[in-house]
This record gives sequence, C-alpha cells and structure tokens, in this order.
Amino acid sequence: MRAVDWDEVRERTIALYARRGKDVGRYGGLPPVLSEAQVRQAEAQFGVAFPDDYRRYLLHVSAGGRVRTLSFDGSGWGWDGARYGEHANLHLPFPDHDTALAASEDLWETEPKREDYASAAAYQADHDAWQEAADAAEDARTHGAVLLCDDGCGFSTLLVVSGPMRGTMWFDGRATCDRLNPLLNDARRPASFAEWYLDWLAHEEPLGTPEQRRAAFQNWHAGTDTPIWLRWFDS
Repeated sequence: MRAVDWDEVRERTIALYARRGKDVGRYGGLPPVLSEAQVRQAEAQFGVAFPDDYRRYLLHVSAGGRVRTLSFDGSGWGWDGARYGEHANLHLPFPDHDTALAASEDLWETEPKREDYASAAAYQADHDAWQEAADAAEDARTHGAVLLCDDGCGFSTLLVVSGPMRGTMWFDGRATCDRLNPLLNDARRPASFAEWYLDWLAHEEPLGTPEQRRAAFQNWHAGTDTPIWLRWFDS
C-alpha cells in the first residue's frame, strides 16, 4: 500500500462531515486530534504501541469520527461507550481464532446439567463456576483487540493491537454465530486500519443524497463493490 498523506485524509474527512451538516468541534461532529504526548500516555496505560496507521489517524485526523473516540476522563484513557475493564487486556496477544473457538466450544460442552445433581444448591454452585469460566473464555477471544466500532445488534469492529495479527481489522459476529472474522481487503488478506478507513471514506464521499445512499447499500448488500467494513462474513 502506498504511503498515506494523513493530513489530506483529514481534509477529505472534514469535507465529508461538512456535506453532512456537521463540523469540527460541534456536537456530533469530528473530534479534534490528540497530541503525541496524549497518544503516548494512552499507549503506556494500555501497555501497547498502537499500529502506526491508527496512531497517525489519532495524531492527524481525529480522536474519533468513524471510530469510537479515545479520550481522557480525568482518571484514565478509554474509548467512548466502553464497558468497565473492556480494554484491560490489550497487551495480551490476540489469539488464533480457530484455536480459541475450539477451546470455547469444548468448554460449552461441559456445562453442568441439573439432572446430574442431587441438590439445587450443588448444581447452582458448579454452574456459577462454569459460567464464570465460559465468560472468561469468550472474553479471551478478543484479548489484544480494541473495539473500534459498535455496529449495532451486538456486532462490533475490532482493531488488533497485540500478537501476530497486530494491525488488522476484524468483525465480531458472535451475536448470531461463533465467528470472529478478518475484514478482507481486495487482495483477500486481512485489511489494515488505513485500508479499512480509506475504503470507507472512498465509498462515502460520492453519496450526497439519501437516494444515493439507499442505492449504494442495496448494491453493497448484493455483493457489488462491497466496502471492507461490510465484508462481515466474507470467507
């Protein structure tokens, strides 16, 4: 991929927001950029170095916008809308998907059954312990990944910041299936943050009217020129 002029990307992003009636600094508009010192503080808190292209986005384009806003709330850094402790394990490697899925499935096979217990209390104690282990196994499947976008209906888009898949974009589709899938670029490889964002921007820029947006979404869902961000279950 050619070098990205992130200052140009900012200008394109501002122009897109302006066409939609939003502006920098206004509620619902494009949040300001972060300073180098602020990015380093956030990285130090989470024990990671952000992928270079996401880092440059924060420094040159915005702390949010298309993605959840990274900000300091007075006690620490975090992404808006994040649950408590959601990003506490960014320093741990993002696991191999198939291995983590198999481990999760094996654990679900061991769920205690009420009919195997003489008392409700014994069953509940074992089931509570099993549930805690099952929840931990599911949480571990997204270690090392930032939840960058809430796609609604329990779906989300992730940026991997630790491990062998560092720098790639993934889709969490566990709301309807067991899968976490890489979002693939045109070369059928997991897309980088820059590829994902620039592809989104290029697809959004021509859509000036509601009619154009409806027609584009129909084409995308039909498999025509589908943006990277919408390749949720692309095999």
